[in-house]
Amino acid sequence: MTRKEIWYWMSGLSSWGNRTIHRLLEEMGSPEAIFAAKKLPISQMQQEEAEQKKKEMGKFMEESAGWERQGIRFLTVEEEEFPARLREIPDSPYFLFLKGTLPPPGPAVAVVGARKCTAYGRAQAEFFGRFLAEQGVSVISGMALGVDASAQKGARRAGGYTCAVLGTGVDVCYPACHRQLYEELSICGGILSEYPMGARPLPYHFPLRNRIISGLSDLVLVVEARKKSGSLITADWALEQGKDVLAIPGRLAELSSEGCNRLIRQGAGIVTEPEDVLQALGLETGTKDQKKGVELPPDEKEVWDCLSFEPKHLEQICQETGWEIRAILLILLRLELKGIIRQVGGNQYRRV
Repeated sequence: MTRKEIWYWMSGLSSWGNRTIHRLLEEMGSPEAIFAAKKLPISQMQQEEAEQKKKEMGKFMEESAGWERQGIRFLTVEEEEFPARLREIPDSPYFLFLKGTLPPPGPAVAVVGARKCTAYGRAQAEFFGRFLAEQGVSVISGMALGVDASAQKGARRAGGYTCAVLGTGVDVCYPACHRQLYEELSICGGILSEYPMGARPLPYHFPLRNRIISGLSDLVLVVEARKKSGSLITADWALEQGKDVLAIPGRLAELSSEGCNRLIRQGAGIVTEPEDVLQALGLETGTKDQKKGVELPPDEKEVWDCLSFEPKHLEQICQETGWEIRAILLILLRLELKGIIRQVGGNQYRRV
């Protein structure tokens, strides 16, 4: 039995957890000693699961060959390729399943936020994901609904690297509606998990996976968050790991902004423009002139000024600008082709 096979045996013990493994390694000295022990200082349930998994170890070589065909690898903390950032955090994982590639050397930012975000939050997440990728910054997130996936889609649209840390096995696309993003990350980014193949999205998986999201990053940017949310758990992990936390302020009456506003009140860095994130990373941008706005002809600028990140119906745009519907549709089409607005269904339009 090789040491890597023993690590794989441990990865499948759902009743153990990272801290149980850490305690046993401290008490017994090595993975081999843990595997060879007839009786371990753990609960009866944990002991029974360990013995049952030992009987299944013959499947390891067959299973690992199948993973390779899917582009999946099993990495242990003892391998040189294991992410150096994760070695340094409290409660560091001992093993990871990887589909795609690991984050490249260089700056990385975790962009996280509410699953049930506003249109404004979704637009900001996509914008920051794209902006960071354009600056050569890796975007780390969880591929969740709302802010997470929007940030990662923005990074992909800019051709940058983004990595999703899952609360499932890397072979499980969760949520299922993000299949296209999942497939893109499998080829052009990375998908990571400490949970075994086939692991389902159990509620207690996600708070723990958040320490890996922050651990892979230099800082955490929270776009939108409610009072109690996984994003704030990620922020707590970041602070424990000695990382900076930044937040985008939101409207006082907006429930999805309560968490961000509270973080800022507690001392998180406030983000009012993308350069704030680069400054926190100690980087400079070559695209600062972009914040001066897009140069538009007068008719397009009038329509652009009428729009916001919240969807607005075509009839309302006509009423506010005084333009006829055919003229407005032509202007909206030109703005769409420039990539600065988007139709979001039902004759509604918003800024990108």
